[in-house]
Amino acid sequence: MSTRYTREQLESKTVVELRQMCVYDLNIPGMTKKRKDVIISAILEKQGGAASIAPSKGVDNRVTSMSGSFESTLTKPGNRKGDRTTTTVRVSCGASSGSFDVAGKTVGAVAEFLKEVLNVDRLAQGVVNGKPALDSDILKAGDTLEFLKTAGSKG
Repeated sequence: MSTRYTREQLESKTVVELRQMCVYDLNIPGMTKKRKDVIISAILEKQGGAASIAPSKGVDNRVTSMSGSFESTLTKPGNRKGDRTTTTVRVSCGASSGSFDVAGKTVGAVAEFLKEVLNVDRLAQGVVNGKPALDSDILKAGDTLEFLKTAGSKG
């Protein structure tokens, strides 16, 4: 990707322009019917991710969807096998996402820790690897963490 966009540059474009960028220039599938904030986050994520954590101006704070993945980084090459990497859990909240070193932490602790960063709603249900989780469930390396809130619920 030769041109790097800032959130401000993308915000100044129309939804039609952003959708065309996704389809014709950036090869980001599935954006033809998405909202502007979702499209902008996808473009920023394609560029390298970190910028997509900042919330868009004017977007309400409801949790409408979350997804997650993980990545491991070789951080201690001299350690014994099994202790050479740091695994981060990819946590997403709507348009916001990030990778965090939260393996070994409880779902509730992660929700509390990331509530401001990712705008995790206090009523959102933790989901680990696609199954509902308790706040006391401990995350393992490789788990996928999502926070979901029932559509239409107030709070």
